[in-house]
Amino acid sequence: MDRIGLLTIHDTINFGSQLQTYGLYKAVESLGCNVKLIDYKCDAIAARESTLPLREAKNIKDVVKSLILHGNLEKRKKNFHQFMVSHMSISQEYNKNTIADANDNFDTFLVGSDIVWGLNITGSDFNYMVEFADDEKKKVSFSSSVGTKWSTEDEWKVQECLSRFDQIAVRESEAAEWIKPLVTTEVEVTCDPTMLWNRDFWGKLVHKPNKLEKYVLVYMSDPENVCVKRAIEYGKRHKMPVYYINYRAPVYGTVDKRPVSLEEWVSLFYYADVVFSASYHGLLYSLYFEKKVFYFNWTNKSRMNSLANKLSIENREGTLENIEKDEPIHYDVVNQRLDAMRSNSWEILKRMLI
Repeated sequence: MDRIGLLTIHDTINFGSQLQTYGLYKAVESLGCNVKLIDYKCDAIAARESTLPLREAKNIKDVVKSLILHGNLEKRKKNFHQFMVSHMSISQEYNKNTIADANDNFDTFLVGSDIVWGLNITGSDFNYMVEFADDEKKKVSFSSSVGTKWSTEDEWKVQECLSRFDQIAVRESEAAEWIKPLVTTEVEVTCDPTMLWNRDFWGKLVHKPNKLEKYVLVYMSDPENVCVKRAIEYGKRHKMPVYYINYRAPVYGTVDKRPVSLEEWVSLFYYADVVFSASYHGLLYSLYFEKKVFYFNWTNKSRMNSLANKLSIENREGTLENIEKDEPIHYDVVNQRLDAMRSNSWEILKRMLI
């Protein structure tokens, strides 16, 4: 049996990144494959996912951030690691100097999902395009995301790496169009790995809260905080409290929620009445649990655009006009399309690995 190494952005304190890692790992495992999560340490990701210890503070602002956030982030990182250890088989630790040693331990390298091919995210770390892998190794990509397109200067290197892949599937249609001119293999579009599983699967992570009430949930915001402001206005109008997943300074008109585990995070979406989200995965979990949701599209826009177009939910973008109309989401249509995307993506994953 092939030894499959899953390479993704897993060493993280980001809920979406951790959930997509879990979703894809479990999908591969369910196919009867011998899979391990490759414990690769990327310098740029490590810096991006810092828990902000006081020793890293460079100025007064950093000291304040550390005092406010470090404790919560450390709890989250510890819980995420324990979740991985409990639910997945993990390889030895690798870094950019030792990742080539993974060739001795794996026959197939599976890359995906998350923004593994976003060079602005990974610090131009081409190991996420398996630059390190030997030529004879099988290389496949499932639902890899680019986010922001690479520069013209980097395109030759991207082409060199991606041309070595046996099969490529990306998460967004725009990414597929960016890659097709660079490679000879077919480039397919697959769903986010969390979408491989339905609400019953994700519902297993849900914990019942101590208090049940209707509430508006906000997850992430845009630089101008339009998402939060419009959620507060909506909550006032509909007489519901606004729960804000917020680890920074409190925002007047909201109730801070600071989940430190995947279970707490998923549960907040499961019991919400309405969700305002500037996060791709915030939008996805709102849809899985059939919530009223408004999305705010401000970064890595190809993700939101691609999904909204496929599901015909463009009228749920958080513009003033859309919020005022508040047209219902036709979940019979949405679920039918999600099922079609899910089924097609399962077939592609099976074809890659079995």
